Amino acid sequence: MNISDSERVAAVFEHLNYSAVKSPDEADVVVINACSVRQTAIDRIWGLTRDLSKRRRADGLKLILTGCVLPEDRAKLAERFDLIFEIKKLHELERFLRGKQDFVGADYFNVPGKADSPFSRFVPIMTGCDNYCSYCAVPFVRGREQSRPVKDVLAEIRELVRVGAKEVCLLGQNVNSYNPPDKENFSAANPFAHAFAQLLWEVNQVFGVRRINFSASHPKDVSDEMIEALKLPKQLNYLHLALQSGDDVVLRDMNRKYTAADFEKLIQKIRVARPDMAIGTDIIVGFPGETREQFENTLRLYERVRFDIAYLAMYSPRMGTAAAKLVDDVPHEEKKRRWRELQALMEKVVLEKNQKYLGQTVEVLIDKTEKGFVEGNSREMKRVRVYGNSHLQAGDLVSVKVEVAMMWVLSGRAVA
Repeated sequence: MNISDSERVAAVFEHLNYSAVKSPDEADVVVINACSVRQTAIDRIWGLTRDLSKRRRADGLKLILTGCVLPEDRAKLAERFDLIFEIKKLHELERFLRGKQDFVGADYFNVPGKADSPFSRFVPIMTGCDNYCSYCAVPFVRGREQSRPVKDVLAEIRELVRVGAKEVCLLGQNVNSYNPPDKENFSAANPFAHAFAQLLWEVNQVFGVRRINFSASHPKDVSDEMIEALKLPKQLNYLHLALQSGDDVVLRDMNRKYTAADFEKLIQKIRVARPDMAIGTDIIVGFPGETREQFENTLRLYERVRFDIAYLAMYSPRMGTAAAKLVDDVPHEEKKRRWRELQALMEKVVLEKNQKYLGQTVEVLIDKTEKGFVEGNSREMKRVRVYGNSHLQAGDLVSVKVEVAMMWVLSGRAVA
């Protein structure tokens, strides 16, 4: 979502005839787009602005902050920035830069984003969150869930296809609670009743879209119809579903609204529907009160589920959240030990699971070209390096026979 928001920020600058530069040292204006799921992300802003503040005083550099910024953060950081605005109020950026507003309307999602790659694009379908996980500040900075109209989402996707998109990733803090105000715009032929499943079906009908993905979905809102929609032909063979912990007490304290057994049964249902589905997850270690035994419950669940990838984080208290009121009683060194232990297990499983791709053919959307090879993602979101095909370029969809399977990269040659 931050990348998608930054693309819309970039579009405002382009509209006003600004040009992007490679380094902050060359810039007249620097925008920091903050993520505040974890305190460490906000803490990095202080380091980013330390040197830039010298240029701000000496050369008139303009510093701007947006994204997920709590009122408490805003108050502390105010003197370091020339403008702090909520991303939903993108029109404030236009007014700051030119003194008037005629490009950004009331809904900032209507600003077409400026992306580095036209072939794979993010499409927000909603913003905000109603879940109030105890460690997360998103509901306080993004607000309550608000879904975009079906017609707006489909119109944006059709326009992106017109200018070259082959893959779209539907975005939201909780996409599977999508609840648009214009459900009457779903096709009469749509076979689903669940709104997110309906949207997946509609996007599958858009001519020119070749691959569809989405992020992020909440386990408690994964319906049987959504699982059925994963079988639609353009859906990627990848699903990201955040676990956060494999212990029921920790999950309760996180306010996740499901148990470890619930999550495991859900994975089993998904794998019955799509046996080849690669599954990724998020896990937090060292949550307040997490004992060694509770952490080992996470390890055991991980070994049973065998995720294809996991994004692991050490808990850090986020000001303004319910968990920030708890005693952060797991020592930092112990958090690091648990992180390393889970990371080692994750790497072991990733390497083992990648071996099944040896000799198999995978579809790859090329997004990077280097001397001697090109790279892209498979439908399972595996990174694939392709050798011996100098004619391939970014945007090509190619079938690749895998000859080498490493931990983070598969490699092989294109086949007819």
